Amino acid sequence: MTGKTETRMREIRSRTRQYRKRQEARLLSCLTVCSLFLLAGIGVLFRSVQTPGIAAVAYGYGGVLLRDGAVTYVVTGLLAFVVGVTVTVLCIRLKNKSTNRTGRTEGSEERV
Repeated sequence: MTGKTETRMREIRSRTRQYRKRQEARLLSCLTVCSLFLLAGIGVLFRSVQTPGIAAVAYGYGGVLLRDGAVTYVVTGLLAFVVGVTVTVLCIRLKNKSTNRTGRTEGSEERV
């Protein structure tokens, strides 16, 4: 390759990295905002469900959740959380594998 071509290839790679970082930052901020809305929604729901009185003070949120046969909802929520964590870990591992592969190919291209 000529010197101009190598310079152009480096510029393309650096811009690609820059665009990917921007997209990851946008995605991370979007997920953060969604998480905050979800947390706020859960807080609002707990306030509307919990009734004042001695039972509410004594048992707190656990008493609200397990009252009137809501055990099924608690188990479903826990299962959803576990599935979410598992999918997140798998996605991170797959991303790291793909990043390692592209890093190796870029390194081998630069050596040539």
